[in-house]
Amino acid sequence: MEQSSLFSADAPPPALIRGPFASVALERSFDRVLDYAIPASMKPALRVGQRVRVPLGKGNRPRHGYVVAISDTSPLTQRKPSAIKRVLGIDDERVLLTPSLLELSRWMSRYYCAALGTVLESVIPSAVKKKIGLAYTPVVRLAISPADAQELIEKTRPQKRRAILARLMQLEPGQGIGLHRLAAEAGAKPPTVRKLVRAGILTLTPEPDFDALTPPPPAVEAAIAIPELNADQSRAIEQLLPRIDAGGFSSNLLLGVTGSGKTEVYLRCIDRIVQQGRQAIVLVPEIALTPQTVRRFTARFARVAVLHSGLGASQRHRFWQQIWTGAADVVVGARSAVFAPVPRLGMIVVDEEHEASYKQDTAPRYNARDVAIKRAQLEGVTVLLGSATPSLESYWRAGGPNALSAIRQDAPGTQRLPGSQAHAMTGESVPHHATTPPGEPPPVPTPAKAPPILLSLPNRVRGLAMPAVELVDMKIQAKMRRGIHLLSARFEHLLQIALQQNQQAIVLLNRRGYSNFVYCASCAEAIKCKYCDATMTYHRTAGLGGVGGRTARGVHTGQLHCHYCLAVNSLPEKCPACGKTLSLFGLGTQRVEEEIAAKFPDLKFVRVDGDTMRNSRDYEDVLCRFANREIQVMLGTQMIAKGLDFPNVTLVGVISGDTALSLPDFRASERTFQLITQVAGRAGRGDAPGRVVLQTFMPHDPTIQAALRQDYAGFARAELSQRREVGLPPFARMARVIYRDQELDKVHSLGEKLATMLSQNVTAENGAVMLKGPMPCAITRIAGYHRGQIVLSSPSAAALQRVLAATRKEGGFAESGRVAVDVDPVSLL
Repeated sequence: MEQSSLFSADAPPPALIRGPFASVALERSFDRVLDYAIPASMKPALRVGQRVRVPLGKGNRPRHGYVVAISDTSPLTQRKPSAIKRVLGIDDERVLLTPSLLELSRWMSRYYCAALGTVLESVIPSAVKKKIGLAYTPVVRLAISPADAQELIEKTRPQKRRAILARLMQLEPGQGIGLHRLAAEAGAKPPTVRKLVRAGILTLTPEPDFDALTPPPPAVEAAIAIPELNADQSRAIEQLLPRIDAGGFSSNLLLGVTGSGKTEVYLRCIDRIVQQGRQAIVLVPEIALTPQTVRRFTARFARVAVLHSGLGASQRHRFWQQIWTGAADVVVGARSAVFAPVPRLGMIVVDEEHEASYKQDTAPRYNARDVAIKRAQLEGVTVLLGSATPSLESYWRAGGPNALSAIRQDAPGTQRLPGSQAHAMTGESVPHHATTPPGEPPPVPTPAKAPPILLSLPNRVRGLAMPAVELVDMKIQAKMRRGIHLLSARFEHLLQIALQQNQQAIVLLNRRGYSNFVYCASCAEAIKCKYCDATMTYHRTAGLGGVGGRTARGVHTGQLHCHYCLAVNSLPEKCPACGKTLSLFGLGTQRVEEEIAAKFPDLKFVRVDGDTMRNSRDYEDVLCRFANREIQVMLGTQMIAKGLDFPNVTLVGVISGDTALSLPDFRASERTFQLITQVAGRAGRGDAPGRVVLQTFMPHDPTIQAALRQDYAGFARAELSQRREVGLPPFARMARVIYRDQELDKVHSLGEKLATMLSQNVTAENGAVMLKGPMPCAITRIAGYHRGQIVLSSPSAAALQRVLAATRKEGGFAESGRVAVDVDPVSLL
């Protein structure tokens, strides 16, 4: 018989892999979505939004990812059928990603130039992915067919065994029931069920008990007294409630001075949401502020969940499950709470919306404020931003009247940005086709329903007066007093009076350590970090030290810390270069602490900064003691500058109001004004009037003068005019591409390569996008890596996104360890 050829027409064709196919975004993976065939056994259970295991690479190593789409066809079936692999298994039966969260993640991937899998890692908490704190229940199922089970019931004599089989017959095919529940309902005991398992009649498998994660409804507490609204609060709520009741997306900015009762406005609006059977998300900028905010909300609402990184893993998973099942009416948390999986979202509140801590500093580098607005747009709900010192972007986009009118009068040619660029308040986004990765269909953009509005609370509640602010020129103080004094004579006098009247005070210096650099006057050298191009900060050891700001000979009183790479070195006895005595220059909270202890030996005070507050519990403990008046004075960094409400605080001292003004960042003035205004607002919240002492070496600086008057509108008007002249945000959109390497030559070559790719795509925009660089970063080396940057800016967000998308498609940003893209950066350092 003739043997058929291997390549004859009679040879059977390769087996075709038929659909459906699952598109999976892999965690920590490259910037692609991969298609996998769905095994027949998984087809009924697999759904979009689940976490699955799939093979990857030549070795088919199991990797985790998320199903982002299911379709009947795949492009690979036409090009390379053999490349299609099968899903290995479903890691979690829950749908972890709702359709709206998945669409939000796609938008973040496009807008912030991050892999979709990287975005999804931020959306789903690690504790949820790892199922930490999850209990497992033994689940019983039939191992035989229903017909065989019925036949066995008729033949079996023991009544309890018949009852067990009869109960299982009542379930849907493939459905299981808990071991102990089955035994109880059948009037038997678990050992009897296990005998049937050993006989092969039943199967017993441990399965996660998700219901146990959801806590029972809390007990209803006694009703509390709800404060009356003043005229300003009533007016703001009257404007907000119709928008809430009408449904649909709307963005709103609540500009209220410190102590004006913004939180009460939030509470009233959320109460309307809860009455309608919907849910709300409340974002706060710092984890440390969460406990205080939670207490205010739990006093008004029975079902409140908390989400932030300071929670234990099991606790975080329980709260997430509570939210996912709809058992929480209000979700309070820091940045990541914007991804809370609430099923009936009705409103998002972003408190202190100006805070830079809403910006994530690792991929995906998103701003939670802008993501909150985009989520509100996608889900058609109200978003409310609140601040006493809003970001200039939010203020301008909301139509800040003084700033906008002045700019339009002074510059007739100035126009509002097109709608595609105002997404941070309107929710409108750039055209999706500009940033859609290959293989992903562009979603239909959702238009804004209502224009943004600006709501104002210009007065404090209960008719309280704003604190009086005094300016102290420290250059004049230095001429009038001998020695080095960090506390002015005026502040010392007012502090003494406040203590005599049994009142409390807050002292702010936004700089940790004892001195911010160690300097040799002989050779003019400062001690720098070995791994960074930055000076090291001296941190003093408690109870030891030199005299008069100089290190005593042969005495080591502390350590040198790098605040960038966290390196720690011992303090040299002498200058490493010339052997002369070193001097300590600059100031930090430790140095102020030393002076307060020397001048007020009986004072009960505490230092609050990143060195003393190891976690949120430490911070909460200090605040409780301060509220109970066990502490008279609280000294600290920006941690104590916002969100605190203590009626007995009558005095606030700002040790150095101009600390951040000299930083090479166009937002330096804005941050300085915000910090001073926020900390000044901590004074005078009770019956006694408040007073603020602002110490500075730059008394005539416009920012300092505006902070002295607490004139936000005036500051915003002047700052916006300057930014318009040079084309800075909000009059342009900005993206920063940072690249790094341990070898300087490779940094230069990488910068040239990126600049070439970006320049070609910039040219295609016909002058709509401006490129600056490659150039060194302000801090050229951190943790042993040399750093460079390329800055892109454009009055058109769509044009800027097209440049980034084209470069991303060409693989320009593929080296995630060496290249980072920061869209809408909040810092240029």
